[in-house]
Amino acid sequence: MNKLKLWATKFGEAWTACMMVMVQGDVTVLTIDHAITASKTGALAGLGFVAAVHICKNKNKWVGVWMTGMATMLADLIVHPTHFGPSWTEALVTGIGAAALCYLLERKHNVTI
Repeated sequence: MNKLKLWATKFGEAWTACMMVMVQGDVTVLTIDHAITASKTGALAGLGFVAAVHICKNKNKWVGVWMTGMATMLADLIVHPTHFGPSWTEALVTGIGAAALCYLLERKHNVTI
């Protein structure tokens, strides 16, 4: 998979997870500010994932799912403060959400890193 397509895939997974966690699942309160914040998180997570893929020697589905979650969690920590719990809580939930999306999408489309 080329770098741009890989980045776009990870951007989408992180963006979706970030949007849903920021509003705690209530899509009726989504705003353009949420979309912008999620875009920053997605862009950074995508860059982190693409960089990690080139460093990592073990490239299988589970490593990809884990790296997606970690890249998203770190990006979320960097981009914005939490909306609930300790400073790392929202980032952790966002990372888990992105990892779950990665698992579901790779399983459906049989995409590997």
